[in-house]
Amino acid sequence: MPMQERKNKRGHVEYFVSGRHLNLDDLKHEAQNVRNKYLPIENIPDYPQPEFHVAHLKHETDEEGLNGIKKDEGFKFPHSDSDNPHKFFLQWWSLAVSPEEVNSAETRFLQQKFSSLTEDQAAIHSSFFFKFTTSPAFSECSRLGSYRFTCPLEEVLDAYRQQFCSGDQPVMRLYETVLHPKEVQHTVLVHSPANQEDFSEYPLLTDDPNAICVYKDGRFIWRPYAICSEHRHKLICKSKTKEMDVQQLTWKDKVYYIWDNVAIALHVGEQVLRFDTDQLRKNLKFCDKNYPAIVPTGRFNNFEEAKIAVGRLWPDCDFPLEKESSLEQRFTVQNLRLVLVGRSGSRKSSSGNIILGRDAFSAGNAQCCLQTEKVFSWELTVVDTPGLSETPDTQTEILKCIDMSAPGPHAILLVIKVETLDNEGEDIVRQMEKIFGENVWRHTFVVLTFEDGAERDGNILNETKTKVGKILDWEVGERYYVLNNKQQVWDLLDELATMVFENREKFYSVQNRVSKRKITDVDGAITD
Repeated sequence: MPMQERKNKRGHVEYFVSGRHLNLDDLKHEAQNVRNKYLPIENIPDYPQPEFHVAHLKHETDEEGLNGIKKDEGFKFPHSDSDNPHKFFLQWWSLAVSPEEVNSAETRFLQQKFSSLTEDQAAIHSSFFFKFTTSPAFSECSRLGSYRFTCPLEEVLDAYRQQFCSGDQPVMRLYETVLHPKEVQHTVLVHSPANQEDFSEYPLLTDDPNAICVYKDGRFIWRPYAICSEHRHKLICKSKTKEMDVQQLTWKDKVYYIWDNVAIALHVGEQVLRFDTDQLRKNLKFCDKNYPAIVPTGRFNNFEEAKIAVGRLWPDCDFPLEKESSLEQRFTVQNLRLVLVGRSGSRKSSSGNIILGRDAFSAGNAQCCLQTEKVFSWELTVVDTPGLSETPDTQTEILKCIDMSAPGPHAILLVIKVETLDNEGEDIVRQMEKIFGENVWRHTFVVLTFEDGAERDGNILNETKTKVGKILDWEVGERYYVLNNKQQVWDLLDELATMVFENREKFYSVQNRVSKRKITDVDGAITD
């Protein structure tokens, strides 16, 4: 049966087949008469075709939708939407694939390729899936708005079961396959057993080993046939060594092709699918805009605007608004190593305690002290050092932080008390370069503290940053922070994690200690 044509709620033409999830061959057959420049492309560079076992759903929206979700304490069909192409009131989610699920899919893929490979052997194979999971289905960015709710699948289904199904299991059906210019969407319809007659034309979702999507053991099993936004890599199988390698293609050889995803449509009618609003807040993250955006550009917020909007809706929540990061970054940057440096009395140790969320360091220590803690999604190693001074023993002790944070710290947090800046600023710069070398600034983040510990308004902070920037000759860019709450701690760690990811794990090491102002002998003693 050829694909049917309709206009979606944005007025764009889309093609669909009802009651089926089309595999790639069937899609090409059904779309023979559809003009699509990506689907007919042949000779696609080899890429993995994995099986993801997905345990979370995501729902993306703009600020107007966010306000409605908070007001309604849940999700509903937007009845202001007069251009609904569906004959039912549906509330939409999509699959949210986690880094752990990508890693597990990679292990399964390797074991299928090399039957004698054990799970442990597959687990230590160099990760390569992240070079291919680049389509919008896996993106940290959104085309639908700046706000993403990511909820456990079982939590969503349990709420639906209790509120819409009188405690019975909901029914899942094959709803449709939709072809957009570059995207293929397979939709699973979820409805109450009380509405069997209304949806009987759609086949039940069964445990078919060849299906695009099935539901089993509390997870959606998704078998996509295209996972790249653009094919920039080629997968190479090394049978003799039981390894998979990845070849990066030149820009001339990269290929644009279709990609597919799975949508979950919950039949809600006139009702609201309700959740605890505090839990909704914890499941909420900010997304940067993805291109091409589906909603108008003006309906996206930047991160600062989003923090204000979310703070207004949840004024009593001290949980930070996090920004989504890429699957690859979340998987590869899990550990961060920090060193605290500053003059005595700068509130350096207190800053370390704020970062770790506990009383880990005491002020006035004459020796380096190491503490570890999981903070948000990162495993932190933080080393507190003695206060900066001119004495060789203290400077040598501070340098021990490099060995304690082996193979080296990702960042040095220079803590400066603003009230002492005029008198001590130039001395701090000289001592930092004497101990760590002139290249230290590329690894330095500045933490500003105040004598009374109170928060300052934006104008005072900007004036202070400008003053510090002049003293440091603008060597640290915009890496200035004040740590008074969890949001500010998250902002600092997120920028650090992003820097580590973009620099591919570069960290400060002894080789960075290059300075015209010092000579380090073989024993580590420091002299002018």
